[in-house]
Amino acid sequence: MDPLDHLRALPDAMPCSVCGERVPGDRVRLLAWRDEIAFLQLECPGCLSTTLGFAVEGRPEEAAGEPVGRPPVSTDDVLDMHQFLAGWRGDLASLLRTRTR
Repeated sequence: MDPLDHLRALPDAMPCSVCGERVPGDRVRLLAWRDEIAFLQLECPGCLSTTLGFAVEGRPEEAAGEPVGRPPVSTDDVLDMHQFLAGWRGDLASLLRTRTR
């Protein structure tokens, strides 16, 4: 299915996650649309970074707030995951089926 089949009105300007400058709509590319989530590529004209963004379809009041019962992801969590993935020798499907107890 072509991602453009589900194209909805995207925000005209989204903030760059690197420098905070507004990324105009013509620099936002829809990569895929799955269920209610749009996967976006943002190319910032200010800092020239390219980032991956996500947009969730729905009304603003339905947007997820702070996660309940879980601490935020820390720098150590990111480093641990980086180390784990560096040593992973399987594919994505087997990684997602793996459960640590």
